[in-house]
Amino acid sequence: MLLARAYAIAALEVLPFFLQFLGLGLSETLGEGLCGSALGVSEAEAVRYGLVSEYYFYGQAFLVLLALKATYALGLVLLRFMYPGEDPPFAPLVWRLGVGLSSALLLLFLLTRTLPLPFPTFQGLALLSPAPLDPLSLLMAAPEPFLLGLLWRARP
Repeated sequence: MLLARAYAIAALEVLPFFLQFLGLGLSETLGEGLCGSALGVSEAEAVRYGLVSEYYFYGQAFLVLLALKATYALGLVLLRFMYPGEDPPFAPLVWRLGVGLSSALLLLFLLTRTLPLPFPTFQGLALLSPAPLDPLSLLMAAPEPFLLGLLWRARP
């Protein structure tokens, strides 16, 4: 049942990953997206040149999460080719991984946009104001409830 909907699930899994690239060219109108200023500069360069904002580390967390979601989507499509007529015996594990990744992205999005989160400074932890809610980050998080619903219907 899970692999029967593999293409739809995979498309929704990688959609936020590809939408993030809109933030590179259209950041003035759409915003920078979930990853924000974490794209295009390494952490060492950001620290060296003073480009680290409070949201840089949360942007890195979103970047890693989006990469994991894209890897999961690729694995799901590959499993569809490996097991064309049925779900593999480890389908419940694959399903839980997908639900966990989507839930983590949705939870992290809600946390960073609504609550003041800790940020390490030289004097100790400081509380950030919530990250700005731009249209691109809203577009990137919008498919997650639909993806969770699709995963829930496809559970093995």
